[in-house]
Amino acid sequence: MCGIFGYVGSSEKDNPVTICIEGLKNLEYRGYDSAGIAGLINGKILAHKTVGRIQALEDCVSKENLKLQVAIAHTRWATHGKPTKINAHPHFDSEKKIALVHNGIIENFKKIKDRLVKEGVNFESDTDTEVIVHLLSHYYESDMLEALQRTLEDLEGSLAIAIVHKDYPNQIFAAARENPLAIGFHKGTCEAYLSSDPNALRNAELDILYLHNNEIAVIKPDEIDIFNIEGKKQVKETEKLELEEGSATKDGYEHFMLKEIFQQPATIQKAMENRISDAFGTAHFEDLTFSTHELQSVNRILILACGTSLHAGYVAASLLENIARIPTEVEIASEFRYANPIISENTLVIAISQSGETADTIAAVREVKAKGAKIIGVCNVKHSTLTREADSTLFLKAGPEISVCSTKAFTSQLTLLSLFTLFMARLRHLSKEDGQDFVKELRKLPMLVSDILEQSSRIEELGKKYSGFEHFFFLGRRYMYPTSLEAALKLKEISYVNATGYPAGELKHGPIALINENLATIAMCGNKQTFQKLLSNIEEVKARNGPILCFANEEHTQLEEIADDVFYLPEVMDTLACIPYSIAAQLFSYYIAKERGTDIDKPRNLAKSVTVE
Repeated sequence: MCGIFGYVGSSEKDNPVTICIEGLKNLEYRGYDSAGIAGLINGKILAHKTVGRIQALEDCVSKENLKLQVAIAHTRWATHGKPTKINAHPHFDSEKKIALVHNGIIENFKKIKDRLVKEGVNFESDTDTEVIVHLLSHYYESDMLEALQRTLEDLEGSLAIAIVHKDYPNQIFAAARENPLAIGFHKGTCEAYLSSDPNALRNAELDILYLHNNEIAVIKPDEIDIFNIEGKKQVKETEKLELEEGSATKDGYEHFMLKEIFQQPATIQKAMENRISDAFGTAHFEDLTFSTHELQSVNRILILACGTSLHAGYVAASLLENIARIPTEVEIASEFRYANPIISENTLVIAISQSGETADTIAAVREVKAKGAKIIGVCNVKHSTLTREADSTLFLKAGPEISVCSTKAFTSQLTLLSLFTLFMARLRHLSKEDGQDFVKELRKLPMLVSDILEQSSRIEELGKKYSGFEHFFFLGRRYMYPTSLEAALKLKEISYVNATGYPAGELKHGPIALINENLATIAMCGNKQTFQKLLSNIEEVKARNGPILCFANEEHTQLEEIADDVFYLPEVMDTLACIPYSIAAQLFSYYIAKERGTDIDKPRNLAKSVTVE
């Protein structure tokens, strides 16, 4: 996680400190435990580090009126060592000739640290990062490139690093391995930027290039040189940014999360836009590069994802098997990356990541890519690592999602994957008439969601009523099971309560022992096929004095005789019910978190994009 930003220019008109602070603000979604900045001025390295949000660092450098000729900056999500000022980046060598920032995890840092301590090196922090700068100092004689090559050879694990050295007053050195680093430069103005995320550069005029594994960059205002770990110069292609549209303001909403929840009628519509053929009852994707023959030959689909995207994958797997009749498996990317997967030539891999930077998903994609799999990425962010690794990418078109807790991206994933299921089904056995019926139901979704949002005051009442509970069960069957998983995750993320999503049929296989008056059960009753079975589960909870809130279709008024509370949703077909029901659950979680007074947009211990294991 963590974010890196750097700037070097030939003109004194812009202060690199100001530029880097603004860059960090665009990267704060990657971590916000602490922040720091370092650079060179008059032959000396100056630095400031603070605990907390980037605003604290901005206040500090403003008070000190810090000016630098070249700067690197960092916003941290703590891995090794608590979020303290000492553990904040940048880190320095013993003589303060080198300053370094790092994203990633050095797996053999303890071994290297023990070795350096025996040689008399003093360590100040608890981080794995500090070993890099001391190792670099250890190898440095007069050639920084050579020292960096030797350092990389010793390090095990993932990294993206940016370095300034006292002996190189107008340069930034950078290197990457399994972590993204983008370099943007403008030949006309002789400026160069470095960022963990190219979208943070916010300048369509820049030429952009990306560092690949074990590549080293020497960045000067008027020249960018790239070398491999053996020191051989590399030729890299550049591209221009297509900047994402979207407002970084709350537009009158109290939180970004609430704004993004209320954007969902529009974002669901956007995910469908120009992708539906009503006449033929199918979907089409201009950005899908596979031929019809290749897709018709697919006899197995493997979905890779983490977190919220994983829950979207579970829904998609059910859709693809039930509607398109293609055997589909879902794998947790963090587990799958260490497996030895069997990939046939007719296996299609779908990798889902809102940010396109999820480290475990990217690693899993590289594993199956090495085995020759066809890969489709489902992503919301252009220029991300997943878009470069996948053979083809289907974009959510949801716009920037600012709140750490994913809402609109999730329902856009579900919408897009429903369209892809329709597309694959029509390539096989699904009739035009059945396809047209499915399209009609899809087109109803924005209006159905609007109906739910208009009832937000009722959900707010329920949120207040249930905000005192510390334990929740979310129960559902069929498509409502992954919906329950996602609903429980939302509540955990922003309210810090213990919430578990469970398949209702498994209640008697152990979890029922937990039912009492202190555990609230939220029954997701949006699956008509299994409603009567779920009704029996709700009765079992009631018999054990468990408080019950049901989210249900308007026709199921009998629930009022059993449940403590019922929230009614518009009728929707089983295969699409996960979308409106998830949105109702998002609002429920939001209002509980608001009542509990948590930091909704930036929950503790979380970052928007998980870019380390």
